[in-house]
Amino acid sequence: MAEKKDETKIEKTEQKPVDKKELKDEVPAPQIAGFRLPARRIKDLSEITSALSLLSSIQLAVEQDYVAALNVESRDIKKNPYLFSTVYFRPSEIEIVYTIVPGISKRKRSIEVLKHFLNILTLIGHNYEIDHKQFYQIVRNYLTEITEFATSTYDEIYAKYDVLNGESLSFQRKIENLNASLAKVTKETIELKARNDELVLRLKELESISDDTLKVKIQEWLELHNNEINITEFAKVYNVLESRVEHLLNAMVTQGNLEYIG
Repeated sequence: MAEKKDETKIEKTEQKPVDKKELKDEVPAPQIAGFRLPARRIKDLSEITSALSLLSSIQLAVEQDYVAALNVESRDIKKNPYLFSTVYFRPSEIEIVYTIVPGISKRKRSIEVLKHFLNILTLIGHNYEIDHKQFYQIVRNYLTEITEFATSTYDEIYAKYDVLNGESLSFQRKIENLNASLAKVTKETIELKARNDELVLRLKELESISDDTLKVKIQEWLELHNNEINITEFAKVYNVLESRVEHLLNAMVTQGNLEYIG
């Protein structure tokens, strides 16, 4: 039976910017993160590559003493891998290195990578003697990240809900005020229309007496009132406009039907 390796601490790769060329049109550089799992390889590379070949989403690179499994999730404008992860199967460890691109939560990204890593381990686990204590520690660390991520996500969602709920209540009050204003304007519009209809009817009534009839009425008025006429009173009696009475009086004087005495 193979001898177990001495317990070692988990090594976590320090996050650092990816080297990039100074090009004006280059996309923002991602960060690199990762971790190492102490493990002793007990089978040939050929068996590892055979097991990994079942995953169509990864690309394999076989070197002298290790296999690299590249999983490209997105590429930049030059078709170079941008969002990706690479798992290195070395004689004494399994290492995963992955990128975190701008705009993606680091915790969310680490959760996605752990899921991919565990999927690979199910395929090649029998090819390594893995330090389970170290493995569980890694899983535990990531479970803590998942819990914190879920909690922070819930807090963010609740905060957004609180803001949206406040805005909704504000909009509801505005809608109620607008509805009240609309009802008032509608009522005033109906009243104005009724008043307008009344005035139109009144105007038609005032215009219903012909000029000839009014001339006769003027002459009758003058005969009854000692050849004097109060235009305001006359207009009120016969429901006509004062301006119309004045116009007819002037016409009758001009035509010689009446004589103006100053």
